Amino acid sequence: MTITIQNLLNVAGVDTSMQFIGEIGCPVVSADSRKMVPGGLFIALVGISSDGHDFIETAAKNGAAAALVERVNENVSMPQFVVASTRAVWGPVLAQFYDNPQLKMDFVGITGTNGKTTTTYILEKILTDAGHLCGVIGTIEYRYGKTKIPSNFTSPDPEILYPVLDEMARGGTDTIIMEVSSHSLAQMRVGGLRFKAALLTNFTQDHLDFHKTMNEYASAKGLLFRNHLTENAFVCAWDESDYLDTIIPENSDAVLFGSTKSAHAVISDTSSTISGVRATVTWKNEQVTFESMLIGDHNILNITGALLIASSFDVEMSKAASSVNDVVVPGRLARIPGKVPVFVDYAHTPDALDRSQKALRHLVVGRLITVFGCGGDRDAGKRPKMGASVLNGSDIGVVTSDNPRTEDPLKIIDMILEGMKNEIRFPPENTMPHSGFTVIPDRAEAIKWAVGRACYDDCILIAGKGHEDYQIIGKTKIHFDDSEHAASALKDK
Repeated sequence: MTITIQNLLNVAGVDTSMQFIGEIGCPVVSADSRKMVPGGLFIALVGISSDGHDFIETAAKNGAAAALVERVNENVSMPQFVVASTRAVWGPVLAQFYDNPQLKMDFVGITGTNGKTTTTYILEKILTDAGHLCGVIGTIEYRYGKTKIPSNFTSPDPEILYPVLDEMARGGTDTIIMEVSSHSLAQMRVGGLRFKAALLTNFTQDHLDFHKTMNEYASAKGLLFRNHLTENAFVCAWDESDYLDTIIPENSDAVLFGSTKSAHAVISDTSSTISGVRATVTWKNEQVTFESMLIGDHNILNITGALLIASSFDVEMSKAASSVNDVVVPGRLARIPGKVPVFVDYAHTPDALDRSQKALRHLVVGRLITVFGCGGDRDAGKRPKMGASVLNGSDIGVVTSDNPRTEDPLKIIDMILEGMKNEIRFPPENTMPHSGFTVIPDRAEAIKWAVGRACYDDCILIAGKGHEDYQIIGKTKIHFDDSEHAASALKDK
């Protein structure tokens, strides 16, 4: 079937009666004027740092046959069709261009500040064991079957998303499990998608560089449940529930789960050890007990959410529970083999750091040593809170660089130290004390130092980057893998 510009304009809901288009086959749809070729459809998006309307002339020169705009450029003779929001039609138009792959598969949306990636891995294992062919769109990668596609965004924009969905649909995928970020919801990157089920893992501070306030952040998360959900919503019950009403629509059929009395699905008889977690879930007069190699109480919640989502696909909870025993998630409290227990984790928010330290704290005979930093060009308000988290959750803090990007790494560290004023700072050349913190800006040296100075009954948490195999300094991305550096240091110990 040949997709014409007229087909695409119909999806956008524009009136073409005043400008003749004809049945022109459309070879490309893009918001990037540089990708235009003769016959293409250009979409002028208003962004944070640039405005696509400034590139309408370039798109026309490159051969665009028409453009969807919010305001007309009078200097261009190319047909321009005005819509209230080009972002709102961006997804649906791309969906039509790729023959609507989203209508050929069921979708599950996983949102929340922390736990999204882990939950996608758990749910993928459950549904795969139940006979589904799953595709996953997430932070680490986009994958289906044996095919893996590198990921640059948690939730990609429609120009990346829909070709991937088309490929997955053609490959026989029947279910898409998708991490849905607040950015993607606010920027309408998931336009055109409807989710059979959605899960809110939790909600704590992050991304205030983009959303500005917690209310704005909560409202963005709520868009998934208000605008994109067709059937069921499962929501984690947690202590900081001030924003639940903002996120979840009134009179919804949301299922709360947790250990509280208000929960619909109740978690009990929990156990967390260095070998993993165990818990019992009771819901709708059904009770199941699961065991998993995943470490930390927070993973009990992640697993429970996945079990409940699986029930939307008619997977019995007992069968789902048997699937979670051996789930492994890259860079999520991943243990590095060696003489000293070393765990690499993606925790990069105060709440996630709290959870990871708590997961290891009661498992440690000696000291808990946490190596951590904060990313540059991101929410600066969480930096002192990250410092305070380590101050309260670990015996030794090693403050270092994360991805400084275009910021001065030392200034980022200074902001972290604002949250550690009540702790004793010691120079790294000293013997490691029982408690306190030190500063080693070079991340490789910080990891080497922590492993080298640790005793065999200590435990080291390397937090912030997890699965990432790069570090961004300035605008340059270099290879850097926490796991590799930890393994090297352990080998030398």
